[in-house]
Amino acid sequence: MAEPLRRMLGLWPRQIGNQCLLMLAAGTVLGLVAPELTGWLQPLATLFLQASQIVVMPYLICELIVGFGQLRPGSLGQLARRGGFVLLGLWAVAAVLVVATPLCLPPLVTSEFFHTGLFERNEPIDLLTTYLPDNIFGALAADNFPAVVLFSCVLGVLLQSIDSKQALLDPLQVIRTLVGRLNKLVVRLIPYGIFALMAINVARFDGDQLIRMQGFLVLCLLSFILLSLACALSVISLTPLGLGALWRIVKGPLALTASSTNLLIALPMLVSNLQEMLPPALEQASGRALAPERSAQSGDELAPLVSLGYALPTLGQVATLVFIPFAAWYVDQALEPQETATMLLSAIPSAVSGVKAVVRQELLHLGLPIDLLQLVYINGEWLYRFEKVLSLEGLVVLAVLVYAHGVGLWRPRPAVALAGTALVLAVGSVMGLGSRAGLTAALKDAYRNDDRLLRLESLHRGTRPTEVSGAQPIEAVSLAAIQRRGVLRVGLRSDGLPWAYRNSSGALVGFDVDLLQTLAANLAVRLELQQAPLEFLERWLNEGRLDLLAGGIQTSPGRATRFELSRSFLTVHLALVVPDAKVRLLQGGRAGALGRPVVLAVPDREILSPGLEEQLGRYLADGQGNVQVVLQPIASERAFFSPQGQRNFDGLLTTAESGAAWAVLHPRTSLITPFSNNVSSELVWLIGGKDASLRRYINGWLSRELAQGGIQQLFQHWILMKDS
Repeated sequence: MAEPLRRMLGLWPRQIGNQCLLMLAAGTVLGLVAPELTGWLQPLATLFLQASQIVVMPYLICELIVGFGQLRPGSLGQLARRGGFVLLGLWAVAAVLVVATPLCLPPLVTSEFFHTGLFERNEPIDLLTTYLPDNIFGALAADNFPAVVLFSCVLGVLLQSIDSKQALLDPLQVIRTLVGRLNKLVVRLIPYGIFALMAINVARFDGDQLIRMQGFLVLCLLSFILLSLACALSVISLTPLGLGALWRIVKGPLALTASSTNLLIALPMLVSNLQEMLPPALEQASGRALAPERSAQSGDELAPLVSLGYALPTLGQVATLVFIPFAAWYVDQALEPQETATMLLSAIPSAVSGVKAVVRQELLHLGLPIDLLQLVYINGEWLYRFEKVLSLEGLVVLAVLVYAHGVGLWRPRPAVALAGTALVLAVGSVMGLGSRAGLTAALKDAYRNDDRLLRLESLHRGTRPTEVSGAQPIEAVSLAAIQRRGVLRVGLRSDGLPWAYRNSSGALVGFDVDLLQTLAANLAVRLELQQAPLEFLERWLNEGRLDLLAGGIQTSPGRATRFELSRSFLTVHLALVVPDAKVRLLQGGRAGALGRPVVLAVPDREILSPGLEEQLGRYLADGQGNVQVVLQPIASERAFFSPQGQRNFDGLLTTAESGAAWAVLHPRTSLITPFSNNVSSELVWLIGGKDASLRRYINGWLSRELAQGGIQQLFQHWILMKDS
């Protein structure tokens, strides 16, 4: 009843493409104006995505087997040659932009906060098992599209040479028609699905991403505009088809892909549009009727062609590789154009494995910080749209050009091609120069992560702790003595970032400071803090001038023999902070290129143990032989970041959780994790005195904080910076 009403009011377009565009705009408006209402649309979005996903594989399997099975002898080779030529042309255009567009980026200084993706170690990309899995049903269940397409194509090709193939083609044709009708039923949901998806995505959009990542946004926008112009130019300069007809074919699938970030579910709609709209559009544009047999044969090739194009590296996947030179620029290690071109030789074949997998492969191959993968997660919402929409445009160009050639309407127009190429180059030059100038102005003094770190405030809202300095009076250290005096005396390491440090207002803050404030509140006593080098604090703890020591202290056998230790309350992982210029040498098994031992500064000598140098050397070699490592104790982390420290040491051996914060304060350095999460340690507090009651109380209280999520909340705030 609602639909007739909409038609009566003239508000509902008849064409599905126009419906999609209308609902795309409506969803955007709702997401901006009333984001709180979009939660109600989640079931509709889920229903639409699930229904769309169900129909895709059966639809394409039938199309591929029937399509290839019905091809006349010899036509497969022609299709492969025509499609391969177009596909290589699309890759070449995208590759040129991947090499050229990063030249518009100005110099940048940056460092990122800790995140758990630092330790991700994906399996190496294996294209053989991607295309040839040991179980095709497992590939179906895992949505391994390349494997399913290859399997279906091989079945269709083998079917051509079977004399009795019609016995199989007839029932498959019935199934193909049935699945096609099911697809048309799902198509009726598309406008509503687009509305729900767009409203939800707009409501969730984080505007800060544009500020933090405007350099990559500029590259993507520049690449998108230029590649879209190039796609349109290739169609109008090589075929009679006009831009209006091309837009009618692409607008529905385009709206669906842009709103869902899922090109796979748009493929049936795209194939349907091409089969229904492309032949009459070419007839009208050329002014002559197509030969029925030739047109039907080329029409049958459209579904296999689009499916194969999707299974191979697409235009969008190649264009997305611009992230890799951007990532190098982001850490002030910009790639030369020839380095980018060389990188593409290995990255393009691997692009079918997905953005994250190929980016990780190339970051390691180029010796760039692996934590740059975080930028893929941060920008996923619009990065994947960039990839999928460009992939859709590439598939349309592939299908239109191959079809036009197949029906004899390949009409090269050199004048149009030259004029269009000049226009694309002019637009690219103007936008590139303008982007560089704009980014230079926008990014001037734009680094703010150090400011974010130093502006962090305590999560604890109780009484602020008292600060003291110098040696304090000797007093008894026990649970009863602390409660009697009403003061908990704690020493904090002076280099304990981010566990204990001074923020920009001069207050002592940090993970351990907040945890200690909560402990003091539970004891109903006042917290008294004293910041000093660890050697002084340890002596004062032994003398009874302090009750506890904290500030990112790692457990060790030596400390366990000299002090009472609390239970561990956080696992930390050893990593390296290195000057930006040495990242490539110390990551990915290249440390041997130094031609000498790797000298690492160690601010906490207690973590040194027999065999540690050899163990770290194996990780730095990454299976490429053996690397000699020399560990040299230093007084504090600050000694490493001094000019002399940067000259004397190749890296700082610290924890990833702490090292990320130090790299943020010193953005010309980077945190790298060559040991993954395999070399870890535990944080503890040192407890003064020999009072068993005090030790049991602290351990029991820490266990409760762990169980109730208090430790995790502090980790989110001080380490991950998630609520800051």
